[in-house]
Amino acid sequence: MPREIVTVDGSSFSFREYELPPLGAQDVRVRVAFAAPKHGTEAHVITGSPFDEKRWDAELRMFLPKEAGGAPGRRAERNIGNTVVGVVIAVGAQVARFKVGDRVFAYGPIRETHQAPESAWRLADGQSDEDAVCNDPAHVAFVAVRDGNIRIGDTVAVYGLGAIGLLAAQIARAGGARRLFAVDPIAIRRDYAAAHGADQTFDPRACDAALEIKRATGNKGVDVSIETSGNARALHDAIRCIRQCGTVVHVPWGPKDCSALRLDEEFHLNRPRIIGSQCWEGWGNPDRDYPLWDGARQRDTVADLFRSGLITGKGLVTPIVPFEQAHDALAAIFSRPETTIKVGVTF
Repeated sequence: MPREIVTVDGSSFSFREYELPPLGAQDVRVRVAFAAPKHGTEAHVITGSPFDEKRWDAELRMFLPKEAGGAPGRRAERNIGNTVVGVVIAVGAQVARFKVGDRVFAYGPIRETHQAPESAWRLADGQSDEDAVCNDPAHVAFVAVRDGNIRIGDTVAVYGLGAIGLLAAQIARAGGARRLFAVDPIAIRRDYAAAHGADQTFDPRACDAALEIKRATGNKGVDVSIETSGNARALHDAIRCIRQCGTVVHVPWGPKDCSALRLDEEFHLNRPRIIGSQCWEGWGNPDRDYPLWDGARQRDTVADLFRSGLITGKGLVTPIVPFEQAHDALAAIFSRPETTIKVGVTF
């Protein structure tokens, strides 16, 4: 039987056998060759989210209290993973877009064999394995850059250099950003940013990064800052480093603890525009330029950016480990984040 990787709390991982359902008429079955989790989302799900305590009312678009009664349930074992890349080994009778032998990718957990409807899969032609598993964070980053209305000549700061932040930096540069600053406490992430478009990088533990960015821009600040870390101090600094009436694009879940976010300081005096950047069909949020831009066009454009070499996942997926040895690397996402950017798993 095929195996997948599972965890309860992110501190330890194990293999679990599973069975695939019979192949449906519209299903595509894939032997997985490469896979990756999405660090921020995995941490958010494992450590708890608003959905654990409240219910989302789609009509009101509000979180409301859950029905009273019942003690919180014990956290269940769950799989981990965001994207899989592999080769088609079987197709259902009605599948028209794919054939056995095609190289494809889709959302899915880290497992040896994956099966999903034809509509879930995309051809990976022209993209490396690293590029393919970076399509999802690149889509988030692409929308963030567009939400910030970054144009040729703009100055930009990116706070938080996980996969989304690093890809946002690449996309902002490709889109015309004249000067780009990148901020993160983890050295390997700053090094990657410096090698892929950032003019200057800053460790917020070693300096006042927002002040340094102001000084580097003639005391003016950047036109747009993009915050991807979900850290309240980072969001506060993303506000501090912009020009008067500049734009802050807020991407992540959180922050949960906002004690370091001071809205009575620069926010009050400099009149920034803060944009929430969660454009995803699952939340019912179309692109701000819909219908000119829909989800399919966004994702097709991101794939083309990878194929053309304007952005890359090479080196960003770090470390890359074999499936049999993935447990420690996955645990390091939570316990030793300084050793990772985006974990990749080979089969």
